[in-house]
Amino acid sequence: MSEVILAAREPFSFDLSLRALAGFAPCAGGHVISGGRVRKAFLLGAEAVVADIGPAADRPGVALTLHADRHLLPTERAAVHRAVAQWLGLDDDLSAFLDVAGRDPAMATLLRAAHGLHQVRFSSLAEGAVYFALVQRSTQWYAAARKRRLAAEFGPSLTVDGVEHVAFPSLAMVAARDEAELVRFAGNRLRARRLREVVEGVAGLDEQWLRTGAYEEVRKALLGLPGVGPFTAHALLLRVLGRPDGAPLGMPQFEDAARAVYGDPPPSPAELREAYGSSIGWWAYYVRTARSWQPEAVPVAA
Repeated sequence: MSEVILAAREPFSFDLSLRALAGFAPCAGGHVISGGRVRKAFLLGAEAVVADIGPAADRPGVALTLHADRHLLPTERAAVHRAVAQWLGLDDDLSAFLDVAGRDPAMATLLRAAHGLHQVRFSSLAEGAVYFALVQRSTQWYAAARKRRLAAEFGPSLTVDGVEHVAFPSLAMVAARDEAELVRFAGNRLRARRLREVVEGVAGLDEQWLRTGAYEEVRKALLGLPGVGPFTAHALLLRVLGRPDGAPLGMPQFEDAARAVYGDPPPSPAELREAYGSSIGWWAYYVRTARSWQPEAVPVAA
């Protein structure tokens, strides 16, 4: 198919998107980066469509070519375009965050190293919900590996240039599996039950409302689902839905990141929330993703 350009809000750097993707351990193996481009399969109905994405030559954004087994209708192409834009955070408005961070001396070096970084996230609500259900009482490595095995088993695939690309299955596809079948991917019955509860619960909510509804109302709805606690709710909101209004700043990884940026003692979670307001999630993303990109920076634990 012909190449199209998906615009991004400025500032935007596709090179930094690739760098962030390369370090995004929960989604390792779900995309292929080569020659300054990335290929990834997206779900379209029950089919896989492969997006081949590179930098746009003359404006902020990405150049996108789609590969499919058949001719795609304009509405179908538009649906994949939206999925790609959400995955790479192309439409994210970072202006409020950059305004505050630009007046925060401790963030100066990090902002220079990460100029144009947009948040890369899970490619679908289903992928994020499955991962955060699997990572509870487990490790990032095991959860990512189990997620890959589940995708390989149930997700449709498409081979492009001799490489098979697997699209992550939908919430409905995963929810259709019984608990006994999910044990093979979850590792034990308790985690399989939690996986099923989380997937069924998230599937019962309207995704568009999750992305655009009042933040506290959406957060409350997620917390009301079986198997979803504060960490999972925050993770879904920020790392899956791209909503920066909140972040679990009391967790050790964010405390360590704040200490690396500000020194000891770092600002308290309350002080950071007061400073960054509804863009606190972008602060959390930048200090966790780009901290090690600074010259002579002390890497923050994953």
